[in-house]
Amino acid sequence: MTTASIVPPPAPQHLSEVLELEQLDTNLFRSRVNQVNNNRSLFGGQILAQGLKAAALTVEPGRRAHSLHGYFLLAGISDIGVIYDVELTRDGGSFSTRRVVARQRAKTIFHMELSFHREEQGFEHEIPLDVDVPDPDKLMSTRELAAKFADRLPKSAQAMATQQAIVELKPVSPEDYFLRKAGTPRGLYWIKSTSPLPPDDLTQQCALAYLSDYFLTSTVVLTHTVSMLSGQVMLASLDHAMWFHRPCRADEWVLVDAISPFAGGARGLTRAQIFDRERRLVASVAQEGLVRPLEKKSG
Repeated sequence: MTTASIVPPPAPQHLSEVLELEQLDTNLFRSRVNQVNNNRSLFGGQILAQGLKAAALTVEPGRRAHSLHGYFLLAGISDIGVIYDVELTRDGGSFSTRRVVARQRAKTIFHMELSFHREEQGFEHEIPLDVDVPDPDKLMSTRELAAKFADRLPKSAQAMATQQAIVELKPVSPEDYFLRKAGTPRGLYWIKSTSPLPPDDLTQQCALAYLSDYFLTSTVVLTHTVSMLSGQVMLASLDHAMWFHRPCRADEWVLVDAISPFAGGARGLTRAQIFDRERRLVASVAQEGLVRPLEKKSG
C-alpha cells in the first residue's frame, strides 16, 4: 500500500472518539481517529490517553493506573493511525507494570511505562490549593476571550482558540495567555471535555491524561511574556509523567495549577497539580519541553 492510497483517520468530533481503540491482535491496538495538532502533527495528549487505554486493556479488572512516564521521540503525523504495542512486563500480587510502544510507519514515536495498583487503604493527606480561584462559571472560555481580544490577536491565535471544539478551557488570568502581560511562571485554568463521556473510570482516567497535556510547555514562556503564537519560540513536549491520586470526571471542570520552576539550555520544566471542582487534589503532572527561542522574522 502506498502512502498516497492511505485514507487518513477521521478527525474527532468528541473526546470520547479519541479514546476508542481497535484491537489488531493480542496486546496490539490502533487508534481509530487522530486529534490534529499544528502542522498536521499529533497532539501529545492523544498519545498519552490512547497509550494508557491500550495498557489498561491488558490488566486484570480492579487494578487502576497510578502512574505513567512517557517520552515523545518523534512527531506523530495525523494522516495515519497509531499502533500501540503493549508489553506485559510484570503482574505481581498488588501491582502490574506495562510498557507501551507507539509506532507509525514502523518507527517508534513514543514509549511509556505504566504501573497499575489494586485498591488498598493507607495513610491519607494532601496539601490544599494555596490560592483563591474563581469557579469556572464566573470565567470566560477561550472562544469568548478570542472574540473579546480579537482586535489585539493575530489570526493564528484566534484560529487556535476556536479550534478547541472537543475541549473547553477557561484561563483564570486570560491576559497571561492571550496578551502575555503578567510575566509569571504560574498559570491556572479550568478545563473539561466539551461533551459528556462514558462514566466508567477507565474512560474518565484516559480523558484526564489527554487534558493533562494542554498548555504545560507553554507555561514556561509565561514569565518571559512571549506568546507561543508569536513565531519567536519553538515548543515541543519531550517527556511527560503523571500520577493519579483519586478518580474524577474529565467531563466536569478540573483545575490545573501549573508552574515552571526552571528554564535553561533550550528546555523548560513544568509541574502541575490537578484539582476537581471541590478543590481536592486528583492528579499531579510533570513535563519537560523543548523551548527554543527563535529570531524574530523581519518584515
